Amino acid sequence: MKLRKEYVAVIEARCNAANEDVKAVLRSVHDSFDSNLLETMCETRWDVDLENVTDEFLMDKIKEITASFKNRELPDMNDLFSDELKFDLTISDVEARVTAYFHLANEIFKRNGVSDLFLGEEGIKRKCKVLVKFLPGGLKTKTKNELEYRSGEAKLAVRKLYSVVSNLALELEKETRAVKKVKAKEAKHNKAFVKERSVKAFNKKTARRSA
Repeated sequence: MKLRKEYVAVIEARCNAANEDVKAVLRSVHDSFDSNLLETMCETRWDVDLENVTDEFLMDKIKEITASFKNRELPDMNDLFSDELKFDLTISDVEARVTAYFHLANEIFKRNGVSDLFLGEEGIKRKCKVLVKFLPGGLKTKTKNELEYRSGEAKLAVRKLYSVVSNLALELEKETRAVKKVKAKEAKHNKAFVKERSVKAFNKKTARRSA
């Protein structure tokens, strides 16, 4: 429905600019359908002759299907996303990693035919909730705290949520690298200390034997 309106608006604007006849250029709803599918639908579900099918009839049927889809029971989000929606830690660039996560969520929506459930104000809110829910542990905790106490508006806007998650993911990455650096330095120090003690012990034994 939304795409049809956008298509009509684009064609009307183009025709007005070029002084063309909109009706001559605009592709009808009827012609947009796969002819074989349309014939099957008329024969099996709509009980109407193909030659009597108008654009108005098709738009009504599309509205019925859309309404039926929106009113159906919401699928279990854990079943849909828990196995697939994960952060790809093999991606070294933090922002690219976050982008890949958001893109993967969109792919899962489309693959499971639930994209319409995440449109509109309530749909966007639901989408943001899903995106936060399946973030990895530490990042999810930080994001929830940020949304609760400072950036509540990001619960209602994917772009703002993306910004929050990207910034927090970058902070976590810096913290992780700093900890690794400290641990590496400590390990190096401990290794040198052990080596020094071993040398001293060896020298002490050698001195005793010489005596």
